[in-house]
Amino acid sequence: MTLEHPLTARYLGKLSDALSALDPAERHEVVEEIRHHIADATAAGRPLEGVLEALGPVDQLARAYKVELLLNPKDPRERRSWRWLRIVGLIALGSVPTFVICVVLGSIGLSFSLSGIAVFVAGVAAYTGDLPYWVEMDAPPWVALVLGPPLTLLGLLALVGLVAYVRFVARLVRQVLPRPREAAV
Repeated sequence: MTLEHPLTARYLGKLSDALSALDPAERHEVVEEIRHHIADATAAGRPLEGVLEALGPVDQLARAYKVELLLNPKDPRERRSWRWLRIVGLIALGSVPTFVICVVLGSIGLSFSLSGIAVFVAGVAAYTGDLPYWVEMDAPPWVALVLGPPLTLLGLLALVGLVAYVRFVARLVRQVLPRPREAAV
């Protein structure tokens, strides 16, 4: 029995941790495949550091294997419905619902924020008597002063919600799909 180089052991340990979402048998198979790849490359005379660098960062390699196993499972009969459900869910999440949510939250955010500021400014101008002659207010100035800040706050909350949703979707997509650089791994 030969001892494994500490760099190899650390790399494979991190890879195993990054693949913790996989079935234990699949995770073991992937780790063993990379272990054999490293052993073959170093036996052929390539330096260990170069082999590990060519494999790339552990998280990217793990993500590439997750996608590969999702799209091309070792046993195609195993969990086929679950695999397709995940793929369809990812596509659905990134299509119509995301479009609708982004348009609605973006529209509400911009329109409420801007109109809340405009209403507040109009209330201040009406209260001080500086409202232009072509602007008519059917409500007393205090109503505009009271409604302006909540409208602006609702708009800002919608924009914060939009940013949070986009980050959420981006995180989900990053977990499933590899980055363009990783496709070659």
